[in-house]
Amino acid sequence: MWRWQLLALWAWIGLFVAGVAQTPSWLFSEEPAIAVAEDAPYVPDELVVGVEWGKHPLPVHMMNLLGTIRAENPAIQSFVVKLAPQVTMEQAAEILRAMPGVRYVEPNYIAYAFAVPNDPGFGQQYGLSRIQAPLAWDLWQPQRVVYIAIIDTGIDSNHPDLTNMMRRHSNGAVYGYNTLNNTTNALDDNGHGTHCAGIAAAEINNSIGIAGVAAWNPAVSNARDYVRLMPVKVLGSNGSGTLDAVARGITWAADNGAHILSLSLGASSGAQQLQDAVNYAWNRGCLIVAAAGNSGSNAPRYPGYYTNCIAVAATDSTDTLASFSQYGSWVDIAAPGVNILSTYPNNRYVSQSGTSMACPHVAGAAALLWSHNPSLTNAQLRAALETNVDSYNPYNGRTIAPGAGRLNVYRALQAVSAPNQPSLSGLSLNPTTVTAGSTATGTVTLTAPAPQGGFVVNLTSSNTAVATVPTSVTVPAGATRASFTVSTNAVSSTTSVTITASANGVSRQATLTVNPAVVSLQSLTISPTAVWGGQSAIGTVTLSGPAPAGGIVVSLRSNSSRASVPSSITIPAGATSASFTIRTRSGFTVVTVTITATYNGVSRSAQLTVWY
Repeated sequence: MWRWQLLALWAWIGLFVAGVAQTPSWLFSEEPAIAVAEDAPYVPDELVVGVEWGKHPLPVHMMNLLGTIRAENPAIQSFVVKLAPQVTMEQAAEILRAMPGVRYVEPNYIAYAFAVPNDPGFGQQYGLSRIQAPLAWDLWQPQRVVYIAIIDTGIDSNHPDLTNMMRRHSNGAVYGYNTLNNTTNALDDNGHGTHCAGIAAAEINNSIGIAGVAAWNPAVSNARDYVRLMPVKVLGSNGSGTLDAVARGITWAADNGAHILSLSLGASSGAQQLQDAVNYAWNRGCLIVAAAGNSGSNAPRYPGYYTNCIAVAATDSTDTLASFSQYGSWVDIAAPGVNILSTYPNNRYVSQSGTSMACPHVAGAAALLWSHNPSLTNAQLRAALETNVDSYNPYNGRTIAPGAGRLNVYRALQAVSAPNQPSLSGLSLNPTTVTAGSTATGTVTLTAPAPQGGFVVNLTSSNTAVATVPTSVTVPAGATRASFTVSTNAVSSTTSVTITASANGVSRQATLTVNPAVVSLQSLTISPTAVWGGQSAIGTVTLSGPAPAGGIVVSLRSNSSRASVPSSITIPAGATSASFTIRTRSGFTVVTVTITATYNGVSRSAQLTVWY
């Protein structure tokens, strides 16, 4: 009996979810159980549910359907639900709130050991909340010092929010370089480099200005000592410079201990010298992060376009790709880059926009991860950043690389905190376009070999009436990929279906386009096959598959005046056959009449005998 109850419950869920889009946001219901800040940090994909005394069964059944009950507090009748990958927090909250006996539904908010950063500008830094930096700080346990080279216009190393974050020689001098005049004086005379440096690593919890992405944990002594900034001045006071200067800045940083190279700059043309410099730094184990560009096109910008660079697009406070941001399959990740508050020369703070601002968000996140897990290679670090992301909203159809998303430093840190555990890296389909009735092969890829017992990846289809997949696929122990079959059904028009693979909170999607099968006229039948003159018979035309949108018109004709048919018959969209009436008249002889149906150059005939 319980199985039928669950099926009915799932049917109710489907009807309920269909109306969710018209309901108020779950975080701001008309009568919230508790007033909270919109950007308060919480554990992704978890909800806390409070239940009335003595009213457990139905809400608990629903919680088990939506995910897994991870914890329970019997004293106050509360549960923590870890949601299934295909269930969003918004949908689950609306469903649970409507259940009888549920007192409240709320996110599983995060409490910090001591306090949030006391930097006065922290509340204005929406980017840190979007990428969930506060959650990452709470987990961050640094193991080594990581150096970020800001390859730009220099850094105002005297800025109160940066001076303690500078890498210095034993004599206190800033460890930097100026490729424009071959000196160690890399002071900023423009402002751009200082702004980028603050985004990546402004000192946190110093009661001054803003907080950088990297890094802080109130439980870590001298947290600021684990990430250091290196100014590499390659652009002049007007904000421009030669690719030769940039290339020399890259190689100098790689030769002088920089782990992460942040380049909020670019050119519309590449150069072999620049590509060689990028490859040189990559081969020495550095991670190179570059702004994608601000011309709002998909045209390459260099060095971001090079394979060994992470190209960073910009998003705004709603996670929408910025109108000015470069886009296209060569862009690897997105990060906040619109109205970003950061440090500026002469003890100032200003807000600026650009992929230049998005780039140091990624560079700072990389420093946070690498200091936490020094065993990572640059390739592993890059994969962690690019695969553990959140979704973003395209701008007027503009998108970045398939499967790419907006930076989430918390998820990335979680992934590298267990470096031997694989995570879902990608999902591909081959082919990506099929004819209805045929199949495609899906392949899931992991970041590392599957452990003993294999690695299970859950699979879903956005439209099971058109394309179906297994509920899951298991990557065998020691392997990094596994394949599955996508089966398709008949469609009346070209239909796109999203296939989603999910595992351990990471989801990847791919789109399959299903085209209608080529429909042809298959047969014409008549019943009965003989009648007396004046009687009627029924003709039926049948197609090889469902008629497409708009239906199909089949022409009809008779070779004798003893039997008449309509000039045509329409088979409706989705139908495979249609019938028509054959009317006869009496005569002095027995005749055999041939009825012919024609569609798209194909004809089918059948005979009717008319007696007198």
